[in-house]
Amino acid sequence: MKQVIVAFSLAFLTACSGMGYAIENYAGTKAIQFQHDGQRFRVYDKPAENRLMITPSFGRASLQGATFGGAATAEMTYELAAQAYLTSTGRECEISDLKLIVQPQYEAFYLCR
Repeated sequence: MKQVIVAFSLAFLTACSGMGYAIENYAGTKAIQFQHDGQRFRVYDKPAENRLMITPSFGRASLQGATFGGAATAEMTYELAAQAYLTSTGRECEISDLKLIVQPQYEAFYLCR
């Protein structure tokens, strides 16, 4: 029982730290609605910092924790959607790193030519 409580506490703290990171780094950034491969996303782009946060639409986020069938598949889905968003802006940029902030929000760092 003690192990369950410790595991739950760690998961809770991780989620809180992720939400704090998202708020601290993306507060005031306007959400851009974007559709890719039949799915809707919200993108919070910070071109001056070469990074963005991407998350599914509110409705999609509530479905199955927005995993799109598994963590590896989810990460690939978000990376492809982030790349498609950047391409749609007319910028020649490539995703250099993608990390999970808090399920289902990912942050993508990108490099532009």
